[in-house]
Amino acid sequence: MQRRSMRICAVALVGLIALTGCGKKKGGSHDGGLGGFVSGGSGGNDNPASGPTDLPTDLPSGMPTDLPSGAPSDLPSYDAPTPSYTYSAPPTYNSDGTNDITATGCDYDESTRSFQYTLNLRNPETQSMHYSITIEWEDQNGGSLLGSDYKSVTVASGSSQTLSATSYRTLTQQTSFTCKVTSALKYPSST
Repeated sequence: MQRRSMRICAVALVGLIALTGCGKKKGGSHDGGLGGFVSGGSGGNDNPASGPTDLPTDLPSGMPTDLPSGAPSDLPSYDAPTPSYTYSAPPTYNSDGTNDITATGCDYDESTRSFQYTLNLRNPETQSMHYSITIEWEDQNGGSLLGSDYKSVTVASGSSQTLSATSYRTLTQQTSFTCKVTSALKYPSST
């Protein structure tokens, strides 16, 4: 079986050589020993084939000049959705609460040996506020501190509250003194 296929291959190869003229010398020269098929077909001319020479070089006239630009006007319009969240800034407030306090009754009670001061506190803010208040009694002549008190209270929005500030001290002589709120810090209450 193997010899028969080799014979068929040999016969096919001899037939191919005979058809193409491979291995024959023609006119005493051979192009670089390659031989084989001859390309071209323009009567021995070595120039490559050129295309047709009668093609038009300019664009045809009579083309419409009023072509539409942009998108057609009958297309449906599309609007991007607007975000639905809203942001509200926290309410502002004045952290100095001294203007929210009206003080009266600056006095010294000899029976209890204490300085007295009454504070009327009103919260004008739109939210509940916490107040941290320092009250001092000072010697009017020498400016020395005679007593102090500290109050911490939460007042609802628009509400009022009365506080009694007290500082205990025994006076041995006639003393002139002043009562004052030295600080009143306020901030929004967490409750």
